[in-house]
Amino acid sequence: MILKKDQRSKAIRNRKRVTMTRYGLFQEVPISFDTVLKKLPLELRRKGFEVLSNIRIDSELQKYLGVDFKRYAILGVCNLALAFKSLNRQEDSGLVVLCNLIIYEKDNVTVIGILKPTQFMSMIQNELINQDAAIIERKLSEVIDSLGKKRFQKESPCSVSFQRAVA
Repeated sequence: MILKKDQRSKAIRNRKRVTMTRYGLFQEVPISFDTVLKKLPLELRRKGFEVLSNIRIDSELQKYLGVDFKRYAILGVCNLALAFKSLNRQEDSGLVVLCNLIIYEKDNVTVIGILKPTQFMSMIQNELINQDAAIIERKLSEVIDSLGKKRFQKESPCSVSFQRAVA
């Protein structure tokens, strides 16, 4: 079934914008995939993160397997100051200091997701590192929330705060 533009906009506004799973936090935003990829590094930097890797999964699947896939990117982001503290506390924490953030298109909407640092860093079983994970998770959720709020203020009065979902 093909929806007209106004029907699609209404469907987007009525959908649940925030999803939480045991391992991740996801938010749908009516911002284009390209716009998210362009604005996200600046928003991350404002909260103390750097993008250390940017993998376009769709391009890699096409290149190596010759298959088409929806637009999909995985960003490896890191708060280097907190990573430095974690590495000094426990060297093997380097396995988890890089946080994965995903961006993909689904039903004409861009989805942004983060792997919950509190979930995967808890495997290290170091209370100080777990405290840092909570800080990282809060800051990453604020970044994603800010992208949604800026766009929702212009296009839709309907918004679920990503921050409230994390709290």
